[in-house]
Amino acid sequence: MQRTVLIVPLEEITQHLLDNIRQDLKLVAPELLSNGLFERLAARGRHVKREKALTENIWRHSGAGEQNRLCESGSFSVTAKQADGPFALSIANEGAEQDEHYHQQHLEIYFSEHSIGATFREPGEWRAQSVDLENGGIFVFGAGVAHKMRLRGLTIIVEVPAVRDDKVTV
Repeated sequence: MQRTVLIVPLEEITQHLLDNIRQDLKLVAPELLSNGLFERLAARGRHVKREKALTENIWRHSGAGEQNRLCESGSFSVTAKQADGPFALSIANEGAEQDEHYHQQHLEIYFSEHSIGATFREPGEWRAQSVDLENGGIFVFGAGVAHKMRLRGLTIIVEVPAVRDDKVTV
């Protein structure tokens, strides 16, 4: 599945940690946990669960008896021909000026434990979608996804990879 948007509500992460023994969780990784690695980790007494590919845009937690849903990082296209660095890191809050924009070559990740929302349009779509995560969470926008954020507290923003002058204001 080719992916342009991933949304992770903070309450889903919280519920996952309440419902499962293991208190760490991969949300995005290069690949699903292989059967061989699963067997080796389980044999060492690690509390591992099998994984399955996430097929939706919104991540939901899995119960103790369910497979973890994992977004494979390769499902996001990164079109950067020449990256200026591996990533860029910013912080913002509700006082930051927000405009509708997209990035031509890299993806952008927003995380906040405060209420956060976005209006976005996927490449080739004219109709915008709006999602509010009242309890906080994560938004991941692939290259070409026009978006405008609604921030209501400290927010961490990561651009991957770092590409100079990549922002296009709509």
